[in-house]
Amino acid sequence: MRKWTYLVATLLMAGTTATFTGCIDTDEPEGIAELRGAKSDFIKAQAAVELVEAELRKAQVAEQELVNAGLALQNKSAEIDLQLHELDIQLKQLLIEKEEAATAQAKAEAEAAIAKAEADKTKWENEKALIVEQYKEKMLLAETATAKAQEAYKQAMEQIEASKLLLTDEEQARLNGVQAQVAYAKQAMDKAMYGYSTTVIKRILSSEVANSTTTTNPDESTETNSSTTKYYVYLITEDPTQSADGYKAGSLKKLQEQLANYSDIVADNNLEAVLDNALKNAEFALEMTQKYADNLKAILDNEYTTVADWEAEVKKLEEEIAAAKVKEQQYNIEKGKLEVANPKLISDLDATSNKLETAKNNQNSNKNKAKTAAAYSKKVEAESVKKGLNDVIPSGTTVAGYNSSTGTFAYAKSIQITEAQSQIDGWVKLIDKATKGVDLENIEWAKPQLATALAAQKEAEENYAKDYKAWEDAMAAYDESLKIELEKSEVAANAAIKKYNGLKPEDRKKEANIDAVATALVAYYKDALAKEAQVTKATATKGSDTKKISAWLIADADNFKKVVGVDLGFITWDAGDIATANEISKENIGKLIDVEQDSSVKTPLEKWKSASSAVFSDNFNSGNNPRRLPVSKDEVIAAAGGNHVDALKNGNYGSLGKMIWATAETASLQAIIDQVETYKALKEAFTAQKAVEQAAQDKANTALADAVDKAKKANDEAQAAYDKVFKEVNDNIATVQKEYGNNEIIKGKIETEITVYLNNNFTNGDLGSLEAIKNLVKQEHMIALANVTATKADVAKAKRNIEKLAAGTYTDTDYITESLASIQEKIKVKEAEYDAAKADYDAASAQLKALLAIFLK
Repeated sequence: MRKWTYLVATLLMAGTTATFTGCIDTDEPEGIAELRGAKSDFIKAQAAVELVEAELRKAQVAEQELVNAGLALQNKSAEIDLQLHELDIQLKQLLIEKEEAATAQAKAEAEAAIAKAEADKTKWENEKALIVEQYKEKMLLAETATAKAQEAYKQAMEQIEASKLLLTDEEQARLNGVQAQVAYAKQAMDKAMYGYSTTVIKRILSSEVANSTTTTNPDESTETNSSTTKYYVYLITEDPTQSADGYKAGSLKKLQEQLANYSDIVADNNLEAVLDNALKNAEFALEMTQKYADNLKAILDNEYTTVADWEAEVKKLEEEIAAAKVKEQQYNIEKGKLEVANPKLISDLDATSNKLETAKNNQNSNKNKAKTAAAYSKKVEAESVKKGLNDVIPSGTTVAGYNSSTGTFAYAKSIQITEAQSQIDGWVKLIDKATKGVDLENIEWAKPQLATALAAQKEAEENYAKDYKAWEDAMAAYDESLKIELEKSEVAANAAIKKYNGLKPEDRKKEANIDAVATALVAYYKDALAKEAQVTKATATKGSDTKKISAWLIADADNFKKVVGVDLGFITWDAGDIATANEISKENIGKLIDVEQDSSVKTPLEKWKSASSAVFSDNFNSGNNPRRLPVSKDEVIAAAGGNHVDALKNGNYGSLGKMIWATAETASLQAIIDQVETYKALKEAFTAQKAVEQAAQDKANTALADAVDKAKKANDEAQAAYDKVFKEVNDNIATVQKEYGNNEIIKGKIETEITVYLNNNFTNGDLGSLEAIKNLVKQEHMIALANVTATKADVAKAKRNIEKLAAGTYTDTDYITESLASIQEKIKVKEAEYDAAKADYDAASAQLKALLAIFLK
């Protein structure tokens, strides 16, 4: 017979993702050729499988996002719960301080601190609710993606069943064996994910194949060994009733639900009972885990070597499972009798559980959402106070609940208290801003601040007066500069030089004639400087001092003959007298006459513009021209949007704006001092009103909490009454279910490996090795031993927590934190269990897809 070899491809079901990859090296089985003309069903089957692949890839992404959201929830919740715990301690202390307050001020401060702590608590609770909600959204997306993948898988399996009608008996048997491998893996995956599996697998013996081997002994005699291999038909069906009760405790999905509802993990003021119950659960888990490990050890001790040995073990496990289920039936019958005899216990427990759930949902939905019982309104009568408040509101903005026109603070009836308190906080902040941080209880401290403001105002007034005068002078200087006829001055200077050059040598030496040129040049230089801020391009040097020629002459006209003339070489001196006075050359005339703009000196227009900007700013200019008329205070206040805005203080409106701001600052401080009682009364009224609303909020929250406490008490009483009658039988049922559940796990794994073994040796008589089955049991035993160690640690921890509670070192917060961490750790374990089952599933599903590829040829 031909032997088929299949390499890995992947098909996923039950909400996990897989990637299909594969190749095949095979001969075409007999009978396939006849199918080539009718292969449309196989094409549809492959298309269905590809659709599963696409949907499961989406599911994988959704599951990974859920894992990430779970880690974020764990990390952030630890921080939030710590903050809430510290705030609870702080609130208790503040309430004591409020009761013990000796003065009205101390009481008000305590109330303000309480209000802030309550607001902080609400903020953290809202943030906690947000991260939980985000996790639940990811859960919904993952469940939706899983459901789509499940539906796609169902359709693919139906299509594969349809395609089997085209196969020979031998081919159907081969496909059935591979489907069984897939089904066993699906069971394991489902049980890890959901705690149950709707897939049911029944093995039906179809044939027994006799095998014999002949060996030749050294003495040439022969020995024949005979054996029998059993082959099965696997009936794979669905039992939807398995999912009737939802996710089972300990399953991955149930743990994810617990993580999403971790905020419900509370000790309900009965931490001792909670820890006692945790210890009992840990001890039960240890007992069951130890039994499972012991059972696996017993299997390994048998040293099975044949398929028949493992078949016998499966049969033994089936008998034990059947016996346990008989016990379960007996316990259920006993429980049924108790239910008939005690219907009220059951109805009371159901009713109180529903009421508790309703009360908790109501608390979660409505906590901190109470509404105001009445509208509130407070009007500011003092105009100076209203002005002080309005002055600090930025232009174009408003303060919620405050009418700046009427000076009225108000909110409507039936808005949420949290909104009303937020508005009140805004009002108090507005008062604090208007009163500039002045301690209203110690107003004397504001007087030095006022003195400082008065000094700043005086300085601002002096600076404005100085800048205003500078503006007037600069404007007058500019007007005078317009009267200067620079061309005439230049002509006169050139004429004086020409006249000088026309004199006889002896006349040029006369100082009067030289001074006449100097006088004309000085007049020309002063006009050029005054009108256009121009100076000569050329310089002259005396010793180590070099200056512009115009600078030398404007400083002293005598410098023409003593410095400039000498430097330019047309005048020489001898023993204190002029020795020679030559004609001024054309080149030197250019040096004396040619002028240019001095970058370090402003023109009259630039000086005027600068002075105008300093006193008024450029905000009121017409084009690029400086102000010719002064700017009024009203114009500045209108443009800036007030007399006490930062734009004035920062100099955006010149020294006039600074003076306006300084004046307003002084007036504001004076008004605060004058109206301190009004501000105090206003702030106290707001603080008191916030406390009134907080009391209403607390009352509403207390009513919600009381309803939960009342429902919890009733539920505890109903549970206690129920447990008194039903606890023993329920414990017996839980124990037997756990026992046969463990046996079903190992039975399923052994059956899976037997099926793999038989499929890999299909009809060729070469049975190969059975080590895979033994290794699987060994691996399961090692996992069980690790779980025993972990559950022992859980028992020890539960005992330590009880001891710490007795010593006063264990709190509700510790319990919540540990419970959250425990859920996450269990999720990791279940994910690992699921991944292991998925690996088996991948290998089996690879053969399924490979067969489809063969049948498609």
